[in-house]
Amino acid sequence: MTWSGVLWRCPVFDSKWGCRPAAFGASRTRQSEILQRRWRLHVAMAAASPALLALARRSSATGTSQADFLKVLRRKRASLEEAESAAEGLRAGGYLSGVRSYSSAIVASSRGRKWQVAMQLFDEMLEIGLRPTASAFSAAREACEEGGHAALALRVREVQGDEAPVPKAKKLEVVPMQTATQVLYSKGALCTRFREKDAPQTRLSETAELLRSGGHLEETLSYTTALRNCEHGHHWPWALSLLGEMRDRSVEQDVVTYNVAIAACGRAQQWERSLVLLESMPSIDISPDFETYQAASLACSRNGEWEQALAFLAVAQALQVANAESWHIGMMACASAGAWEATLEMLECAGSESSPREVSRDLMCYGVALYACMEAGRWPLCLALLERMRSEEVEADAVALACAAQACRDGRNTDTTNEIISEMRLKKMNSNVAEVLSEATLSVDFPEVRSPVPLGALRPMAPKEVSLYKWIRQRATPGDVASVIQVIEEFAEERSWLKIQGEQKKELLEASLRPEDRVVEFGCYVGYSSMVMAKKLRELGGGSVTTCEVDAANAYVARGVLQFAGVEGEVQVRVGCACDWVATGQLGTIDFLLLDHRGTIYHEDLHAAEPSLSEHALVFADNVLYPGAPLFLNYIDVQGYEIEIHELKEFKRPDLDDWVVICRPPPVDAISWRSQEQMVDWVAFQTRLKPVFYAWKEERGL
Repeated sequence: MTWSGVLWRCPVFDSKWGCRPAAFGASRTRQSEILQRRWRLHVAMAAASPALLALARRSSATGTSQADFLKVLRRKRASLEEAESAAEGLRAGGYLSGVRSYSSAIVASSRGRKWQVAMQLFDEMLEIGLRPTASAFSAAREACEEGGHAALALRVREVQGDEAPVPKAKKLEVVPMQTATQVLYSKGALCTRFREKDAPQTRLSETAELLRSGGHLEETLSYTTALRNCEHGHHWPWALSLLGEMRDRSVEQDVVTYNVAIAACGRAQQWERSLVLLESMPSIDISPDFETYQAASLACSRNGEWEQALAFLAVAQALQVANAESWHIGMMACASAGAWEATLEMLECAGSESSPREVSRDLMCYGVALYACMEAGRWPLCLALLERMRSEEVEADAVALACAAQACRDGRNTDTTNEIISEMRLKKMNSNVAEVLSEATLSVDFPEVRSPVPLGALRPMAPKEVSLYKWIRQRATPGDVASVIQVIEEFAEERSWLKIQGEQKKELLEASLRPEDRVVEFGCYVGYSSMVMAKKLRELGGGSVTTCEVDAANAYVARGVLQFAGVEGEVQVRVGCACDWVATGQLGTIDFLLLDHRGTIYHEDLHAAEPSLSEHALVFADNVLYPGAPLFLNYIDVQGYEIEIHELKEFKRPDLDDWVVICRPPPVDAISWRSQEQMVDWVAFQTRLKPVFYAWKEERGL
């Protein structure tokens, strides 16, 4: 299968559509433009990296793979003869067939300190009319400089001319901490600071230093976590800096690390740097996987480079690592860039041998095609797509029908528009076309997912919560947490009641917090109490909040709310059961435990969290009387917790009485758990405890 012909067959003029060019007013000039555009697409795909495609050919005629040859070139201890032999092997095996394959070999030679081979390959590129990539220019220049050949380095610079090279990631300045006593934050709490898009460099430098000094940057997973948060905060220089730091500290880099770094550059509109990272992977023995090509395609898609996005999709198909998500990313790249013809071509190929096996002409593919035609003003094609969906028994949803209705409305086809809207009403869908399309384009975005999650996908699982999120975006002030809290309370009063800790409970919660508390919450819901605590901790001078939510849809909405409120750097949302997260040990030491999920399992989750409670920990349990947590009450009574019961009214429900229980663990348990991590004075403890034990014994006549 040749990857220049993987995708393309134009269905716009295919009889399968039941229409001919004349039906859509396509002139000969228009047909010529389409053919020229398709030809440019073939050229773009043919320019994709042969170095990456060569990974599919694991051996050459001599039985040696490209990766083996590049490994020899990178090896500093290899002799010049061995390096030259490896370069010759690349030529004989057909691995030097384009710009990127030559560039990978030049970069590898530079790392192996073989300036002679690097310059030989460099000159060879120029002789056959290939212009080296920015990374090849940089590698050739550095190789000559390290070899003491300044004249050759100057010649490389002159050949490059005025073209600005892609700079290497600079090691950003680290601002030392000013105080001798520092609060130890968890890795997660620190990494989330990189999510803050407008964070000053001083804060990010301080964060990086706290991660290092706290021992949080010692293995691959820790760096990957930091990189993911840099991606979300659009801090691509920090992503590249941390990637370089891994290499300098000999921390293993893997394909996941590079995937996240590629995504970080793409999200920050630095798609060229994403491609440079992708090109460098074969030279360091990292084989791209399906997520690599998805990240690269998404990076190109976000920057309107739809031809390049499709080229990577074709490469992934040739390597048999493409999947349905890859295909959808390619279609969205075309649709977003206005390439509606290419979008329809991909729709036609879906489900055929030209697409990944799991791809079919489903609602997702048709929805993207309808969106592309709507944006291009092709209302007849939208109607043809709807008719084809009916013939193939693909049920159109509200978004698909809204795209067709909007296209007809833009084309002044009022009668058809009204017919589609009537169909939406008949199916009991939201018939407000503008609102449906707005919701389809509105999404929540966070580091834990590769691409934003549309609200339309969340609405069936969390309709009230999605409505709340839209209400917040319409009425609250972005970045103003107090404004968001107030708007949530207004929604609960004016639209639909929410079970949140408002009014009296909010006041008690704020009064219970202490400076620098490390808060863990079981039961996030929409993030209301998390924001209340984050706001109060700001006023007190600092602290962190980690909240667990078992419902994934609610967690997505909460993350969107927290991001809109500007507290995503202070609040982490974990999806899953609270006891499971406790078992991982990733929640860290807990100073303040908020129980606000299911009262029937409060006692189980408290028992699981006890080893993580600090010496002065507080447990704040809501809804103990309504709906009720009797086993929890029995547990803390038997275990000897110091208990306070606060009788309060439920939020916006003066007819409902409830209890909030604030309790402290007994000193016996506290010192027992503490002894697992540090030295304790058991003799002094026994001296204090012995009289209490004997008094208890005499009281019971034992």
